[in-house]
Amino acid sequence: MVLSYCVLLKENLKLLLVVFLLVQTTLAFTQKKTIVSGEIKDSQTLELLPYATLQIFSVPDSILIAGEIADDKGHFQIDGIKSGEYIIMASYMGYHRKIMKSVIHENINQFEILLISKNVTLDGVEITGDKSLIEKTIEKTTVNISENTTLSAGNALDAIQSLPSVDIDMDGKINYRGSDKVMILINGEKSELVKSLSQIPADRIEKIELINNPSARYEAEGMSGIINIVMKSGKSNTSKTTFMLNTGYPETFGGNAGYSGTRGRMQFYINGGANHKIGYQSKEHFRDNYENPDAFDYYQFDEQDDNQNNLFFNTDLDFKINQRHQFGISAMATKKFNTADREINYLTYDKSGIKTEESFKTIAIDLDNYSVDGNADYRYNFVKRGQYIKTGIYYSVFSQLQNQENRYFPDMTEINPEMQNTAAEQLNKVTDLSCDYVHPLSDSLFFESGYSYNMKDLLNDFSSGSFETDPGVWTNDTALASHFNYIQHIHAMYVNFNAKLRFIEIQAGLRGEYTLSEQNRNHGQDYYMLFPSVTLSKKLDSHHTIFAGYSRRINRPTIQMLNPYTEEYADILNMHKGNPDLQPEYVNSFEAGDRFVFDKWSAIGTFYYRNINNAISRIKSATDDSATTVTYMNLAKAVLYGGDFSLTYQPLKWWTINLNGNIFYTGLDGSYENNEVDNSRTAWNGSLSTQIKLPANAGIQVAAYYRSKLPSVTGVYQERYYVDAAVNKSIFKKKGRLVFSISDVFNTYKFGLDLDAADANNFRYSQTNRRKIESRYFILSFTYNITGKEQQKKTPKDNFYLDGFDK
Repeated sequence: MVLSYCVLLKENLKLLLVVFLLVQTTLAFTQKKTIVSGEIKDSQTLELLPYATLQIFSVPDSILIAGEIADDKGHFQIDGIKSGEYIIMASYMGYHRKIMKSVIHENINQFEILLISKNVTLDGVEITGDKSLIEKTIEKTTVNISENTTLSAGNALDAIQSLPSVDIDMDGKINYRGSDKVMILINGEKSELVKSLSQIPADRIEKIELINNPSARYEAEGMSGIINIVMKSGKSNTSKTTFMLNTGYPETFGGNAGYSGTRGRMQFYINGGANHKIGYQSKEHFRDNYENPDAFDYYQFDEQDDNQNNLFFNTDLDFKINQRHQFGISAMATKKFNTADREINYLTYDKSGIKTEESFKTIAIDLDNYSVDGNADYRYNFVKRGQYIKTGIYYSVFSQLQNQENRYFPDMTEINPEMQNTAAEQLNKVTDLSCDYVHPLSDSLFFESGYSYNMKDLLNDFSSGSFETDPGVWTNDTALASHFNYIQHIHAMYVNFNAKLRFIEIQAGLRGEYTLSEQNRNHGQDYYMLFPSVTLSKKLDSHHTIFAGYSRRINRPTIQMLNPYTEEYADILNMHKGNPDLQPEYVNSFEAGDRFVFDKWSAIGTFYYRNINNAISRIKSATDDSATTVTYMNLAKAVLYGGDFSLTYQPLKWWTINLNGNIFYTGLDGSYENNEVDNSRTAWNGSLSTQIKLPANAGIQVAAYYRSKLPSVTGVYQERYYVDAAVNKSIFKKKGRLVFSISDVFNTYKFGLDLDAADANNFRYSQTNRRKIESRYFILSFTYNITGKEQQKKTPKDNFYLDGFDK
């Protein structure tokens, strides 16, 4: 192992040397010329503002000399301006215009222009300007969750479901662009909190980023890309206290409170809250053993009443020691304590449709879990602006205990049931260490490199006890008990460089990952892989930017996919277990598209292609004429290709429309048990949302979603659609806001899967599966902000070397 690691370091050092030589060669061809370049940023957060507008006017007659729309990273460059004094004006939606006089010199003139958001503070009253709901760049699509009022009192899972090209399947898995192989990050980190998304309030999320073609800086996990949830942090120059309360029907209520402030060189934020909700869900399964003349047909109806209770806490602190040194710490935690009552009815029919047997089971469920994330980072800024090194340590833990009391009545007249109690425990621990170095070589060229170490220690334990009626005692079901421990180590190094040349912009990188794993202390897989990535973009004119990219990615099996033991004895006819022999799947990902911007509308269209080897697929197999088991396997190959688009149109100042669509083709090829898989289908999904501003500081927002039928390994997922709506009004001089929202207005949110396959005896059967969850809620929420005075701060100069390349 030591030898392999040394080889890894040696090879990556060679890569760094190659990159340095490429950089120096590129610089050798750089010629001096008169350039006006720079960045346009938010004055408080210093976030770059993509596609902001810059105009240059002559003095004193104010004639327009040149204009430019910044690129997707907020950078701009204008050539051919003669030296002299000019008026420079910068603007961006939701921000105040900035107008200034400046002298343009020969050669290179660099600007950092800071725009003030319309979220300003005057005498303790917050005046709120609107951001776009969806912001589109070549690198990523950003959805500003804080602008989506239909998510009032919702959670992070609801927020993800509202994203373009995203769908949630009947097992709660997140699918993006037709695939559930997507990496979910929270504040840019892998987190065990992704298992608790339903416990994170949507109103605590600032935005969610969809990164389709990640650079080498990111982990290589995820076929479809990355979904990054960015939490609110309160980083601004003002102190602010926020209260939020909500109540609704069916029974739901909750609230949270938070405070953010600045004290000298320190910024801090703290928020906490609680939510309660009741819900109902039902499932139906019907199995027709149409090829087996001796088999019966089976119908199952399953219903469950949920009592859900969640706690949430989030805090962070940033301290700037001086211009060189700064550090930050943050923590986030969730707590769930749920109970549920479940009842399953089983019916058996003969071939003539006559009911021959009926039985039922009751299950009392008690679920208790918590998750905690902690992060600390340190950054050192070199004398050269934009050059820095950043180190960080991250730790996440998730602990869960689920107890079930199962009572099975084999006959409807039976009064003494068969009794079984089960306990399923999970304990997941994740540690991540990282070090990143960024070095700008000029205003148009920089490179970055880094190292990271990630360790997962995942543990699943299961125990069961049954009541023996004859002696009248409880006994341990030792044959059902299981213990599964999965440990994974990933060492990674990367190099990445960006070059903004005269005719094209290039981002290229290479990442190497060395993976070691073990299952129950037995040696598992050990492999080293390289993952190249490249993105090319060309700005054709002020309206169009074209781009193309390639990346190689990997999807490693999760513990749920690997654990060979089942932990679900509540429903013995529908069970789940993993496959410990699963191999990683490898993906070659290509995409190309066009980003265009006009006065009242902007859009981005992308074509993508994924070629997948060792495709990990979820299958449902029949062990006999009644029971089915869900497990996972590697298919020989799979392909996924399609196109998506996102359009924002503002026909009037008070009316904004967002339209998103994704059409894709999935092809699956392989075999399992007695089934040959050669399944393909074209599917699509789309969403439409509209925001209307009304008089008296009020507004309406409506969002609609549709997804067509989807292919699975052995069948077809049924179509799904729903509509959400909300009205809002600002009150108390815009310090407060009331929102009334209705989720799933027409109560159409449901899931379905139809399959046709062969059982273990090679008899074909069909099965229909339907699931309906409580989805229509009527919710009233109230938010109140108390905003303090803005901290005094020196106004930065508008003409100095860029901080740059920190995004």
